[in-house]
This record gives sequence, structure tokens and C-alpha cells, in this order.
Amino acid sequence: MHIIDFASIQPFVSDLALGLLSALASFVTAKACALLKTKRDGELGVILDKALGMGIAYATAQLKPSEASAPTLTVKSELVAWAANYALQHVPEAVASLGLDGAHLARMVEARLQVKSAE
Repeated sequence: MHIIDFASIQPFVSDLALGLLSALASFVTAKACALLKTKRDGELGVILDKALGMGIAYATAQLKPSEASAPTLTVKSELVAWAANYALQHVPEAVASLGLDGAHLARMVEARLQVKSAE
């Protein structure tokens, strides 16, 4: 009977196993972070959506009755600006975290109000 000595390859097998476990841990961590970021972005989107809705309500309340009945392009532009500024002032962290600015918010308000941009 012959005895095979595996002691000489034990350091190599240990290093290989450690490397594989490290790679697996990195992969799982990256997936978990991506999932949490997606969830966080979704929650921030809901917060921003509510702020835009409240901004539109605020802006609409600022209109005079004559402006509300037949809004002109100027009135609509003011409405969009008021609503976008409302969101910028009330949820600046959500806006910044989502990588948005005033122009993005204005387009989002325009889309909600179905207003064509004056550009």
C-alpha cells in the first residue's frame, strides 16, 4: 500500500478556498448594496412624487380665479416654476440623492400637468 502525502498542496488549497470565499462574499455584498440602493431610490421617488403633488396643489392655490379658468402659457410656466421650487425647497435631499435639478423637476411637473414646454 502506498501513502500519498497531500501536505505539500495544503497551502495552495487553503489559499484557493479563501480566494473563492472572498469572491463570493464580494458578489453577495455587491448584490445586496444594489438591491438596497434600488429600494432607497424607490422610497425617495415616492417622497419626491408626493412633494411634486403638494407643489402643484400649492401653485394652483396661488392662481387667481381668472387665471385658473383660462391659464395662459405664462401662467402655466409660473405654475410649473412654483411647483418645482416647492419640491426643491421641501425635499432637497431627495432631489440631490436622485441626481435631479430644477430643470428635471420642471419637466416632471410639465408631464404631470400635460403642459408643453416653452422651449
